[in-house]
Amino acid sequence: MDDRVRVSDLDFVYISYKEPNKEENWADLRNKVPWAKRVDGVVGFDSAHKAAAELADTEFFISVDGDNIIDEAFLLETLDFEKTNPKAVHRWRARNSVNGLVYGNGGLVGWPKETCLAMKTHENADNEENKLDFCWGVPHENLHNCYSNTVIHADRYQAFTAGYREGVKMSLNKGKAIDAQNFTKLVWPQNLKVLLTWMNVGADVENGKFAMFGARMGCYQTVLEAQEQETSISDLDGMREVLLNYLDEDNIDADLQTYGESLKQRLDIPVANYTEDDSRFFKFVMPQHRNKGVQDREYK
Repeated sequence: MDDRVRVSDLDFVYISYKEPNKEENWADLRNKVPWAKRVDGVVGFDSAHKAAAELADTEFFISVDGDNIIDEAFLLETLDFEKTNPKAVHRWRARNSVNGLVYGNGGLVGWPKETCLAMKTHENADNEENKLDFCWGVPHENLHNCYSNTVIHADRYQAFTAGYREGVKMSLNKGKAIDAQNFTKLVWPQNLKVLLTWMNVGADVENGKFAMFGARMGCYQTVLEAQEQETSISDLDGMREVLLNYLDEDNIDADLQTYGESLKQRLDIPVANYTEDDSRFFKFVMPQHRNKGVQDREYK
């Protein structure tokens, strides 16, 4: 692979499953990236990404999630692999449609084909930590710039699933469960801020409360009930059943209140019940993200 490559010369592979907005987002991507390819309906995160790698003709390709809308500015960039590890996964940030967070969750990802095909994660993992995510078992370059929006509130199930997965992952310490007594001491401070934003912000967006509820339940079950979530957060169909089993969908406010009070009292974390106006205000005063160089790292 050349040291310098234009993003517009790379293959883009759209990876969709059952996202309610996947066809709309696919049409948007094809309008912006006419050469984009697609993997649809493959069960399992690891298997779907391997299918994408097989479909890509370039040695390094860009994956786009089914709930992602890209910023065309990304297509004008040029990657210089003297600045970052060419064998590492390159993960750019995305802006979350519910809570306004800008971080790696749901963003565009650059994959070296060889690395993608060799990894063993999620349903194909050969150790416990790799069941949860790509980040622990695959070399990563976590990059500062934001080049897309992750739209996760097209229906209540999509919103809940997104919140639940982050509620679990942000409640761990290097992929391991934290006991309730030591939670605030051992959880990474930045993860706690992200977790609390998921829990508290989004009432102003349609289905946003279901994302908030998912984050609260994911944290509750992981920390307070000490449930092992490695398999559950890789099972997108199973998480729909979790929502149906635990939520009175006509009484979301009461369920949010119940889980929030328990988390606040037992973990000593600031869970709040923001109104629509509160959420709008929080997002209005959030520091504005500013892009830098396309390969500037997230944390230096």
